[in-house]
Amino acid sequence: MQNTILNRYDKDENGNLIIKIYTTKIENLYEDYDKKSTFIKKDLKEDLENYLEESVAEIADNSFIINFNFDEKSSVETQNRLKVSIKEYFEYLQFLEKKKMSENLRNSLIFISLGVALIAISFIIPAQEKFILKILTEGVTVGAWVCLWEAMAIILVNWLPLKKRLKILKKISNAKIVCS
Repeated sequence: MQNTILNRYDKDENGNLIIKIYTTKIENLYEDYDKKSTFIKKDLKEDLENYLEESVAEIADNSFIINFNFDEKSSVETQNRLKVSIKEYFEYLQFLEKKKMSENLRNSLIFISLGVALIAISFIIPAQEKFILKILTEGVTVGAWVCLWEAMAIILVNWLPLKKRLKILKKISNAKIVCS
């Protein structure tokens, strides 16, 4: 199946897969709400961002280049600004992903600490004969396990997709960009 997917991409003379992007002019790559900003400070259109991320995920560990093709001729300086803006935009997205990962790690550590503390409390509380106190002790134990479960869920469910996306964003920001 992977070879079938890779056959959708052309290759350059060095065997790199080519992610091709066609549009009329460079300005079409950027969001319209910040028209006064320079290319380097503008956000890419979400469709382009998604297309690049999906393409890089699809080609996995194969080497690639990104080839922008424009109907309107653009100057070398404009093309160089485009290359810098793509790199810096995806570096910014990496920063945001790392921030989310740190937040998830912090939340996970809080849940682990709380879970361990509740387990310790449940062992310290002596066995009680009174029904209400027995329920309270059992509730503390259940709360401890819920906290530990949540910590693991954060790492397994949230952390791994963020790490995968971070890897894709790094590949895009480090990619060779060609303008035709």
